[in-house]
Amino acid sequence: MNERFVVVLTTAPTLHESTRELASRLAARANAVLLFLHVVPGASHGESMLHAAVDLASGAPEAWLRSLRPSHAGVPFRHRLELGEPAEVAARFVREHSVELLVAEEPPRGWIAETLWRGLAETLIRRVSCPVVIGGPGFLRSAPPATPPIRPMLAEATVAELLNAMVEARVEALRSWMDRTADSVGRIAASDTVETVVTLAREDERIDASFERRLVVALDEHQRALRAIAWRLMTPHQRWGSESLTPVHGLAFAEFVRRVEAAGHSTSLPLALDDGLERLMILAGARVSGGAGGMLLFGFDAEDDFLRILGQPGPLPTFETYAFDSAGLMLSNSRFPEHLLASGLLTIEGQQTPLRLRVAEPSDGPVDRWPLTRMAQDATRHQNGFDTRGYLDYRGTRVVGAWRWVPEYGFGVTAEVDHAAAYPAEPVEQS
Repeated sequence: MNERFVVVLTTAPTLHESTRELASRLAARANAVLLFLHVVPGASHGESMLHAAVDLASGAPEAWLRSLRPSHAGVPFRHRLELGEPAEVAARFVREHSVELLVAEEPPRGWIAETLWRGLAETLIRRVSCPVVIGGPGFLRSAPPATPPIRPMLAEATVAELLNAMVEARVEALRSWMDRTADSVGRIAASDTVETVVTLAREDERIDASFERRLVVALDEHQRALRAIAWRLMTPHQRWGSESLTPVHGLAFAEFVRRVEAAGHSTSLPLALDDGLERLMILAGARVSGGAGGMLLFGFDAEDDFLRILGQPGPLPTFETYAFDSAGLMLSNSRFPEHLLASGLLTIEGQQTPLRLRVAEPSDGPVDRWPLTRMAQDATRHQNGFDTRGYLDYRGTRVVGAWRWVPEYGFGVTAEVDHAAAYPAEPVEQS
């Protein structure tokens, strides 16, 4: 599944605090991964290439790059080190990934330099397809925010209150969006246009083309209004709309169809599409009354709402919320894909966790036999709760958390934070 990035491009081992602050704020606003992209400039041949190679071999650029962190807690981040022409490396990354914007730090130049050659930012603007923001002390003159004081240890009751409040808020946001979307599709399915076409859609009758044109116009308009990406109307004998709404048939899809048949309308959990692409879709569906019966489906990009709601930054470092199904399979993104890649739980750089990773405590033996975490075991038994003493999460890290089960849709949501972040050691007083 594709991730969105805000990229900070550096070509020297310095990054002004104001640039880091700006990029972190923009990444948080865009719900994007903040990528620190450091390019060691080097020509394709000759002495310049030799100096660049020696610099890389020393390990200094990588050590500096790895020290960079977002200035906003809760912003997911990555590091990437490359050798080459900076604008070319940046342009290639933008072409190959979903990049919201690129932040380039460029110190102010004298009038002679400005006259004789283009700066890095000007070159980037001409080379990349995304917006370019110029950072650096000469461009961002406002002082960076003061370093926050050391946060005192939170009381256990405060941690529990914080985690419970966060998980309740995220669950309510998800439930509201899913309920509202299903209700909207239900009203559309009950419209005269849809019901008339379905009533006429009998095996031995041909529907007048004018009715079909009205149907397509109406449902296309509803698709735009709902910010959906496709729709399909199906009867036992005919179908209209997009053929891209073909989810992989499994338990999640079967449960969605069952809920639609039982309640008249419902919203699915994130579903993989049967198109070979790394995409997740949410379906909202409703029964259509009429002579032949039928079902109306609208498809939504899971990243736009479901994953966005769960991926919002939290109040503490390492805080995350994520969703999982009745088998403990993660339905949303992890904040720690680099950790999972290093441990082998994810196998390809850029992969994420939905429909790939079980919320299981790392143990001996095959991965599919690992026991669910203490939180996931409780939640998948349809129990709500919290634990501020600590338990191991899917990384094997000690965390504290709160969780809720959403019975009407069959999934759980948890809010977790590393135990060390919730209960930092008290600062030692200097005599």
